[in-house]
Amino acid sequence: MNVVLSCVRNPDFEALPDYLAAALRSLGHRVTLFDHRRRLLPGRLRRVFPGLETLDRERLNRAFVRTVQSSRADLVIVNQGMLLSPSTIRAVRASGVRCVNWFSDFPAEFEDGLRLAPAYDAIFLGSSFAAGRHREAGHRHAAWLPFGCDPRAHHPEDQGPTAPPRLPRPRPTGLPDGADVVFVGSHYPERQILLRFLRGLPVGVWGPGWERAADDPHVAPMIRGGALRPADWRRLYARCGVALNIHYGSFGPREVSGDLANTRVFEILACGAFQVVDRQGDILRLFKEGEHLAAYSSGEELRERVEEALRDEGLRRSVAARGRAEVLARHTYEHRALHLADPKCAGQDAAAAVARPVAGPAGVSAARGLDGTRARTGPR
Repeated sequence: MNVVLSCVRNPDFEALPDYLAAALRSLGHRVTLFDHRRRLLPGRLRRVFPGLETLDRERLNRAFVRTVQSSRADLVIVNQGMLLSPSTIRAVRASGVRCVNWFSDFPAEFEDGLRLAPAYDAIFLGSSFAAGRHREAGHRHAAWLPFGCDPRAHHPEDQGPTAPPRLPRPRPTGLPDGADVVFVGSHYPERQILLRFLRGLPVGVWGPGWERAADDPHVAPMIRGGALRPADWRRLYARCGVALNIHYGSFGPREVSGDLANTRVFEILACGAFQVVDRQGDILRLFKEGEHLAAYSSGEELRERVEEALRDEGLRRSVAARGRAEVLARHTYEHRALHLADPKCAGQDAAAAVARPVAGPAGVSAARGLDGTRARTGPR
């Protein structure tokens, strides 16, 4: 099948579009990439002259249609793609090409996505909360499609290549100093607050923006560096004792986090690491706490889970092994590609077969604050 994948790619940092393209090719499809953010006119001009914004969007949409036609596409997969207009998508569908959107990033552009969804044959959302919002809006062709992993890129250090074919090859870099407990991610206030509970433990933190915590006496000693290339953070996960995962908007209202299982949930497990993650609803629907990973609902519980793991190497190894087996069995990008390519899957949650009901304390944990009390409901 000829597939056009419309997405935004960074040639130096592989991400979902690269993994999805590689998965589609491995399944035998011919993939043509289209960059729906490739503008001709600089943003400063488009902001000053609104007419130029309109002209540039129209040019981009015409280029998209030409790409679909020249590749003789049978299927178009769009990853977000808010610059592609509903009329463009409807015109492509009218020519006999199936069009689906994997609206993976919540909450980015979510309201725009609600308006654009009816133009597609199917729309897949990265969280069950987002899919529910679409269904409430009458979009019966909406479904939940979580993130995944690419076993050729995400693997223990002694297994496989450092990047799959057709992905950007990692540039040679010195691996940052390791740590028994690793966190890799951008600075957010809730992440800084949670990391304070780990003061005194062998924690290393990498990611953009952590210079904002340089005057925090509890967190500053943990800071090891800024943004890492994927090859480096994969090796950190493969070597560490505990890999921390703290979601954006953790313990805030569901409309902030979307109950989402972020990309790191799947990537950490595939790297063979013992994961300690905040209890998001979708994580607990996809994985078993205590069997595939460890979870927490407060700063105190975070410290308990980390200390428990550091004391018990057998626990770390057994949980990490089961977590890796589970993510490879059910949650790779090839699994996601199969779902996207199947017309029968419109409106069907990809995770339905493995999702588990979330009940009891775990089910309401996203509404708790960092100290176990009710979270604030204002903007974060």
